[in-house]
Amino acid sequence: MDMDNIFNQNVDFLIQAREEVVACNQMEQKQKQLQEREDKMQKAIAQEEKSIHDEINTTIKKRKAEIENTYDAQLDAGRKKLKKAQEQKNKEKSERVGQRVDEETADVKENSRQLKTEMRTLFKKNHVPAFCQTGFYYALFMPKGIKEILILLLMIVIGLGGIPFGIYELFARVILADKPIVQASYFMALVIALSLIVVLGIYFLIFNLTKVRHRDTIAEGRKIRNQMLANDKNIRAIKNAINKDKDESQYGLDAYDQKIQESQNEMDAIAEEKQAALTEFEQQTRNTIIDEINGRRQAKLDDMRQQAAAVEEERYDVEGKIKEAALAITNKYAKYLGKNICKEETLSDIINIMQTEQIDTISEGIAIYKGEAPHREQPEE
Repeated sequence: MDMDNIFNQNVDFLIQAREEVVACNQMEQKQKQLQEREDKMQKAIAQEEKSIHDEINTTIKKRKAEIENTYDAQLDAGRKKLKKAQEQKNKEKSERVGQRVDEETADVKENSRQLKTEMRTLFKKNHVPAFCQTGFYYALFMPKGIKEILILLLMIVIGLGGIPFGIYELFARVILADKPIVQASYFMALVIALSLIVVLGIYFLIFNLTKVRHRDTIAEGRKIRNQMLANDKNIRAIKNAINKDKDESQYGLDAYDQKIQESQNEMDAIAEEKQAALTEFEQQTRNTIIDEINGRRQAKLDDMRQQAAAVEEERYDVEGKIKEAALAITNKYAKYLGKNICKEETLSDIINIMQTEQIDTISEGIAIYKGEAPHREQPEE
């Protein structure tokens, strides 16, 4: 059909064109609805797949944690049992080591006791004050060894520095606070000098009354104390040697060692069982859980996929029909009338003009629609 014949057609041609355009539009609307439906179904499928995946992961994690917690509880109980057995052994060993120390140091301790009695008797016999027997006295007046020398140096610092300064602070801040004499330049020197005189006076007074007056007794006491210090050193050496002795056979701890070994063997066995259970879980139980969940939920997922596939297939079919209808409209109408004319609303307007004004040809109807020709006058009724 050539272009002249097309434009000479009557309104029926446009009505046919409109029917085909309407049908094509309806198919496009259906295709859009199918696409929306398919998108929703695909989203639902993705959510279902994620739900299955999450259930599998959650279940596997929970079951694995249950296995680990069961064995860990047994291991904790085993560790407590092992710790208790070790503590019992350590307590028993400590007691028996103490007994061994007492036995091996008994002679030395007895000698120290006798020396102490001898010293007390000596000082009492010669009317020497009891405080002269103390280690502090000998550190101040007859020091020997690093410890006593350090004590003497510390007391010198306190006696010649700390006490005088402390007395000055006492007078300046408490006893004579706010008194003018405190501000005098000689006050501090005077208080410190007097304090030193008192401290040194007390020291030398005790020195003369004890060490000078009882020189031989104090010297003999020094010898006795040296023997007692040597005994103390000997006791410490014996104790250290016993504590460092790794041989426990002499303490009779076999029963505790057996308990400890049994507890350790139980823990090792539980640890091996735990590892075997976890290995079996990873190799078998995990797959069983996956198969169970998939088997329970796969039917629903397959049904959703089948429905989505059916919708997709229907959409493809509609899309094919739309293409065919669009090509047909183009070939039969649009290539002659124009794409803008081949629209439902435009065709309806032209058809209405032709029917209302009783126009016989399409060309005249289009011209009136475009304003290129005047409307016909309506006949009076």
